[in-house]
Amino acid sequence: MNKKDITRYNLDLILPVILILLAELLIFLGKPNAAMPIHALNLIFLILSSIFINNRIYPALMLLPLFRLLNVAMPVFFNLTLYSYSMVYAPMFIPIYFLVKDGFVGRSEAGMTFKGFLYYFPLAISVGFALGWGEYNVIHPQLLTPGANVKDVFILAVTMIFFVGVVEEFIFRSSLQNVLEERLGPIVGLLLASIIFGFMHSGYQMPLELIYVSFAGIIFGLLFWLTRSLPIISLAHGVTNISLFLIVPLKPEILIYFISVPALIFLFYTYVFKRKSGIDGNG
Repeated sequence: MNKKDITRYNLDLILPVILILLAELLIFLGKPNAAMPIHALNLIFLILSSIFINNRIYPALMLLPLFRLLNVAMPVFFNLTLYSYSMVYAPMFIPIYFLVKDGFVGRSEAGMTFKGFLYYFPLAISVGFALGWGEYNVIHPQLLTPGANVKDVFILAVTMIFFVGVVEEFIFRSSLQNVLEERLGPIVGLLLASIIFGFMHSGYQMPLELIYVSFAGIIFGLLFWLTRSLPIISLAHGVTNISLFLIVPLKPEILIYFISVPALIFLFYTYVFKRKSGIDGNG
């Protein structure tokens, strides 16, 4: 079977995806020691394959086992979990940089633009707070900050938007979703990227969490379709975690305002924009 046949039948995609899902399933079942060798072997396979075969599938999938291995192998430097996020996510900017630099993912394709950012900003805020509220009702996490002062809130916001949001949304939307849509079509690509996104949250060992995060992945994917903006989906993802780990545990009664007010602002923006476009068109 030649390279063309392998690509036609998606054999280059099936094996590494199965290995990723298998490893995450083992983590879900409480067997991380069995999962890590699978992720490591898969990463080696993807690296070697990308060296000898020009295929965008391999670099996109490579980020997933790499991220999981970094997550597990990173030493614990801080007692507070929040401060450990930056240590786990910061190294991922290196492979992301090279993927963009070497042209595996184009800047435009990845959504590395602020075009339309102010227009979609309230939508991202509303969606993020709503998704965070939903996830809280699934996993019920504790407050992630030691308090709710300006410093703690600022550190949480920066960590969740500029580290967690940017890295995860580049991996799953800018890179993986784009490549899967190119190969499998928009709907199947969106769904598969979202399912993998859900499975990568296997550490919670909760079936409902995998389902909910897959659903959240679909929402982020649709938002990426709408905006083609990495900053917007990174913001939405970051706000989801701020809602999940700060607002809902601390002040759930104000969440309705954080969801409804930005949504109304976005609807007003949309009304004004359509009205202006109609006037300009008639004029």
